[in-house]
Amino acid sequence: MDNFINATLKAGNKIAKILQNKDAFLYQQHNRGVGGDISIGADLVSEKIFCEYLGEFGNIDSEESGFIDNKKDDVIIIDPLDGSDNFLSNIPYYGASVALCDKDLNTKIGIIMNFCDCSVIISNGKENFRGNLNNNFIDFRIINNINYSKCGIFEKAYSNPQICNIFRDNNIKFRSLGALALSLGLANDVNFVLFVGNIRKYDIKAGFLIAKNLYKMENKNFVLISKDKELFDNILKLVF
Repeated sequence: MDNFINATLKAGNKIAKILQNKDAFLYQQHNRGVGGDISIGADLVSEKIFCEYLGEFGNIDSEESGFIDNKKDDVIIIDPLDGSDNFLSNIPYYGASVALCDKDLNTKIGIIMNFCDCSVIISNGKENFRGNLNNNFIDFRIINNINYSKCGIFEKAYSNPQICNIFRDNNIKFRSLGALALSLGLANDVNFVLFVGNIRKYDIKAGFLIAKNLYKMENKNFVLISKDKELFDNILKLVF
């Protein structure tokens, strides 16, 4: 497992450096990806690098190109650039989600990385670890959950003004950051993570493993995760 994790970190480090250059080709539009969005150059470059570094570990299922058969048993589910609109808008909150799954798509390793500050969160299903793209996995540290958070994350809040109004009326504070996979990686830190909209496996596979010990409710239209049972129940009652 360490070899897979370190290969993923090396790929992420290479991608982060390329994206920091802001070259024109990174912003060019291409065809619509399997996930449903128009791919930009940065999406495709990120996918190519992940495929180069991770192909030996499994078949790859990417939000851009779909399933790539490497004649392996394991499957690596990737969102190679989560938060593409943030990248295009020069908002420093975009990264990648990488999930190593067995042939039945049970997640064994979940990795979420932020290409802007190079922070990384990794789960092996038993413990979560925090580190940096410049480190090897041996340098990562086990995460101890904090209990000082003051707000949650509500992704796609702009499409759900009625829920925003409910949160305002009930003094439930949130931020909307524009990258679901990255936000799921923070689920152990913030009060809650809520997403209302079309949910894709590329966004959630790694994050769900990182948040596996938290309270969670999901269907095809929304996902709610929280470490606080009282708040979790209250949001479900108010919103759904």
